[in-house]
Amino acid sequence: MLAVNYSLVLRMTMVDNITRTVPAGELTGERFLETKSKSLQTADLAELISRSRSGQLEAFEQLYDLYKRKVYGLAYNLTRDHQTAEDLVQDIFLKIFSAINDIDRPELFPAWVYRVALNTCYSHLRREKTYGEKLEVLAPVDEGQTDEAFDSRPDDLTRAVNEALARLPEKLRTVFLLHEVDGLTHEEIAAVLGCQPGTSKSQLFKARMKLRKILKKKKLLEGANQ
Repeated sequence: MLAVNYSLVLRMTMVDNITRTVPAGELTGERFLETKSKSLQTADLAELISRSRSGQLEAFEQLYDLYKRKVYGLAYNLTRDHQTAEDLVQDIFLKIFSAINDIDRPELFPAWVYRVALNTCYSHLRREKTYGEKLEVLAPVDEGQTDEAFDSRPDDLTRAVNEALARLPEKLRTVFLLHEVDGLTHEEIAAVLGCQPGTSKSQLFKARMKLRKILKKKKLLEGANQ
């Protein structure tokens, strides 16, 4: 797994890079969503969904196995607590199982899973009122990964970036994290959030500008163009 490059996150806020599209995987090494999955074609996904809708638990278990690692990574990145992340994964998949009959277009299933996961995590964080404290810009993690893997990050830079992100409005913060950290395209973000790709682009622009302003006040952008 690739660690997050915090210097790169800072460069994302520079005016020169304001319209740059970050190649998928530049920050994380993988994307949550894949429009053309090598491991599971749309037809295969449709079959699993159909079997799950008919009550075949084995099929739903296969869907669970396909997405549990990435859902766990999202939950852990937002909560920074293994037990909480595990509990949220269970809640997320219970919601997915309960509403799977509503899935009419299998190709949109990955985006829907991401939306359910994101909304569930945010709802938990709002209840706990710890979002500003818990927010971390991290790569997706393996379920067996230990906390030592995160100890090599520069503490001051990590703290400054996290604090800056926590100060963004939720919509801007969400788009920034989905695009810059998870590597989603604007089309994928639109599918997840139920908006237009142009809206995603606009919100990313605003997020970068606000982050630039916040980090500039912290004097973290000095010499960034050198």
